[in-house]
Order: sequence, then C-alpha cells, then structure tokens
Amino acid sequence: MKMNIRKARENFSEVINRVATKGEMIILISRNKPKAAIVSLKDVMTIEDRSMRKAKRLHQLERIRKMRQKLAQKGLMSNSLEVLKKIREERIEEHSSVD
Repeated sequence: MKMNIRKARENFSEVINRVATKGEMIILISRNKPKAAIVSLKDVMTIEDRSMRKAKRLHQLERIRKMRQKLAQKGLMSNSLEVLKKIREERIEEHSSVD
C-alpha cells in the first residue's frame, strides 16, 4: 500500500498497527515518489536471515576459491567430484561400522 508521508504521520498508530498485525508493507511517498517503507519486524528478520545466509555462502565460496588457487600453485589440483565421492564413501563406511 502506498501512503503519503504526511498522512502516515497523522495516522502513525494506525499505520503501525496495520503493519504489525496484518503484515502489510506501507510505501511512504512524497511528491509522488517513493521515499521509504514501513514493514513488520517479521519481514525485517526474514530479510536479515536471507542476507546472512547469502553472506555465509559467498564467504565459503571465496574460501574454496582461495584454497583451489593454493592447490593449483602447488600442482595438487584434483577432480573435486572424485574427492567428494571418496569422502562420502569413507563417511558411509564409518557410519556403517559404528552401527
């Protein structure tokens, strides 16, 4: 929903209640241009959670890239899929021997 900033200010409690209870997102506009948004705390937490997960994935990918560069410099590159397959097989063997 779009709302003029002045109108939102005049009805601030109502705006906050709509966002908090109904989960609405209010786009605040001034001179027919969007300026800001009011969203529920739940939506903010969801956005932050997604951002953190994405940042962690990117960090891990960067670590892998650097590790692969170091291995390549040492001439130790191997087929990643084969290495992963071997690790999985070893884990399966470990778990089956524990049971």
